[in-house]
Amino acid sequence: MTSPPELLVVVVNYRTPDVTLACLRSLAAELPALPGARVVVVDNGSGDGSARRLRAAIDAEGWGAWATVLALAENGGFAYGNNRGIAAAPEARYFLLLNSDTVVSRGSLRYCRDAMDRDPAVGALSCTLLNADGSMQNVARRFPTPLRRAAGALGLPWRLPRAFAWADLDDPGWDRWTTRRDVEWLGGAFLFVRGDLVRRIGGLDEDFFFYGEDVEFCARVWRAGYRCRYDPTVSIVHLGGTSSDPSRLATGHRLAHAWRARHLVHEKLYGRRSAAVLLALDRAVIAARLRVLAWTAGPTDARYANASAVQAVLRSAETVRPWRPPRAAAPPSAGG
Repeated sequence: MTSPPELLVVVVNYRTPDVTLACLRSLAAELPALPGARVVVVDNGSGDGSARRLRAAIDAEGWGAWATVLALAENGGFAYGNNRGIAAAPEARYFLLLNSDTVVSRGSLRYCRDAMDRDPAVGALSCTLLNADGSMQNVARRFPTPLRRAAGALGLPWRLPRAFAWADLDDPGWDRWTTRRDVEWLGGAFLFVRGDLVRRIGGLDEDFFFYGEDVEFCARVWRAGYRCRYDPTVSIVHLGGTSSDPSRLATGHRLAHAWRARHLVHEKLYGRRSAAVLLALDRAVIAARLRVLAWTAGPTDARYANASAVQAVLRSAETVRPWRPPRAAAPPSAGG
């Protein structure tokens, strides 16, 4: 019987075989330092031959001892794909949920594994994520509490930053280049997670299609008595947006998923009544913005068009419904 892997890296591919292969090449340089580590590439119903290309490359490069491809029939969303990857080796000691458009640096995975070994109270860990030009991406933010969301909807953290810095979800004011610290939630592009925690609380919430699942997951990490930790000692490159560019996800659909995630996160964390209040506030703010733009800029202005698109999304019943993915396979068990 094959023993569970020390680390299972889950990479979800959706019509990005070239960048996924670049990710695998960077992992190939890392895995010799992590005996027992494995990688599962989940092709999320790409329908473009991605799975075939990825399997052929794995065979050609000789990566078959540690890398496999799991091809799904449908695109059930980011959480759905990650959960099917986790289910490929549910007893793994650690899981790394890794975006396909990332390049890991030498020593990064081993460092994260060792850091979590040293501190068993850390349930989820992330590192520095860099853009292609070397600038930093913010992966450590605050939870969108009702008061913070209300202040943000009204623009107060930016109009009155001294008075409303507490409501800025980006959590400014500390040096992410050098500071290791606990944070409220971590972005999902690189999420190193303790396996026994996943088996206790479950994987990502499949009510989310795209966006928001990392916020909700980190809330469950904290509720379970674990911590979310940001550690900039190591870094990876995250190109960003490759699976959601207009050739793969229409702009209107991306906008709808983003606003749905905003309200669904609020409902999951703070209840339906609070989410309904946020939705009413968002609708009122956008309506007011449209009136101002109609007066000051006119309906041909790009800002007016953008606000109109948001208003259409907020008026749609789909905004307040969770995404319902196909249920062809069971997600990881939340039991022991």
